Amino acid sequence: PTPGSTMNWGIFEGLLSGVNKYSTAFGRIWLSLVFIFRVLVFLVTAERVWSDDHKDFYCDTRQPGCDNACFDEFFPVSHVRLWALQLILVTCPSLLVVMHVAYREAREKKYRELAGDGGGRLYLNPGKKRGGLWWTYVFSLVFKASVDTAFLYVFHLLYPKYTLPRLVKCRAAPCTNQVNCFISKPSEKNIFTLFMVVTAALCILLNLVELAYLVTKRSRECLAARKARAPGMSHHQQDDLLSGDLIFLGSDTPPPLLPDHPQDYIKKTILMNWASLQGLLSGVNKYSTALGRIWLSVVFIFRVLVYVVAAEDVWDDEQKDFVCNTKQPGCSNVCYDEFFPVSHVRLWALQLILVTCPSLLVVMHVAYREERERKHRLKHGPDAPSLYDNPNKKRGGLWWTYLLSLVFKAAVDSGFLYIFHRIYRDYDMPRVVACSQAPCPHTVDCFISRPTEKKVFTYFMVATAVICILLNLSEMSYLVGKRCLETLGPRRRRSRRRSHLTDTCPPYILSPGEHVQDGNSVLLKAGSIAVDAGGYP
Repeated sequence: PTPGSTMNWGIFEGLLSGVNKYSTAFGRIWLSLVFIFRVLVFLVTAERVWSDDHKDFYCDTRQPGCDNACFDEFFPVSHVRLWALQLILVTCPSLLVVMHVAYREAREKKYRELAGDGGGRLYLNPGKKRGGLWWTYVFSLVFKASVDTAFLYVFHLLYPKYTLPRLVKCRAAPCTNQVNCFISKPSEKNIFTLFMVVTAALCILLNLVELAYLVTKRSRECLAARKARAPGMSHHQQDDLLSGDLIFLGSDTPPPLLPDHPQDYIKKTILMNWASLQGLLSGVNKYSTALGRIWLSVVFIFRVLVYVVAAEDVWDDEQKDFVCNTKQPGCSNVCYDEFFPVSHVRLWALQLILVTCPSLLVVMHVAYREERERKHRLKHGPDAPSLYDNPNKKRGGLWWTYLLSLVFKAAVDSGFLYIFHRIYRDYDMPRVVACSQAPCPHTVDCFISRPTEKKVFTYFMVATAVICILLNLSEMSYLVGKRCLETLGPRRRRSRRRSHLTDTCPPYILSPGEHVQDGNSVLLKAGSIAVDAGGYP
């Protein structure tokens, strides 16, 4: 897909940048899930998988128009068109929030022009979810959850259990009798359909969680406001209770969920520019160790770049040039699906998306620390002691988050290597495969296009994935080893210091008649005159 394709997803850049700063933490997670796991996967894989759905839909008849009628019977609306409509509708409610804030800002501007600087303000913060804006935000959550739920129901009605069979039987006119029709790439389509359904269900869950959070927080604030009206509470305390902020669990300034420039990142991402992954990786680059930076370079240069420049073109003609030595309609489709249930490039795209996502955990954790530090200084003053010496330093919870991201990345790469090994034994790509699947009349030979070239790039991608796993394991060992040394080192130094004092200092004794825990007792050198410390004030 290119910027000039049917759906110009670049319009979402403005939508995202407008609503991101007014969202809660759950809203930002939802936004990332939509644009990384739904829009990006839709553009990278789904559109390509369904690009040949009508062209490669074959029925075992030569009756003119039968293929068209049967395709329309079983595919009244294409998956990708439904998903495009779903993604547009599910992000539109965010416009309501942006428009409401813009209305408040315009109203505040007019009021200031009429009343002057000494006339006060209509809103302390136009972007704060209070009054009508709170209801607008809640309505947007309900609408988004309703849209996703409705589309899941529509998909279930059109395609029972969200699955596509290899073979469908059709009696639609003008077919002269019942014919067998064969769907292109049914296994691969089922996998990505399931992926899109699961991510939609997760988005619904996040919307419901955010809705419960907002309602619960508002209920608490209403109860606190009633208590604030009780006699004996100062006006300043009442203002503190009534001006609580719902943005990012209590902050006015939203920390970025995405890397440093989320607008640029999302714009490039939704336009299917793989170079945008550099933005995601650069967000965590400054928090990584040397081994982590090497991992980032290997991923971006040797995996993403090779995928974009070479691999996509090599697999571009995979089904079109998959030929079997038979003229039986549907045989090539069924045999291709048997040996290539999921295309290499689609699996690699999904692997690269998933393996870079743990970097978001580190960025979010650092943003959370910086926000806590900011709130702490606002409450206690700029001269108050810092909560963190350096919010970016991998200590405490951030250390565990970073370690978890390494484990997840190594697990993702290992899992995909195992999947590739199970689907394509020993990562091989033979020239000829034998197929006896129905409706083939007998065992037929099928010929794969460019098998040697595909094998070379498969080995290259497997080797780079193994190198990335080794780098992740090395970085984990380095972090754990360093933490152990930092923990055990001071203990050893303390034990050495005690043994040194025992060997070099002269023996001391307690003053006569005193107990060890008596605060008035003094230590005296052995053989010296005892002094009673009890006489000193």
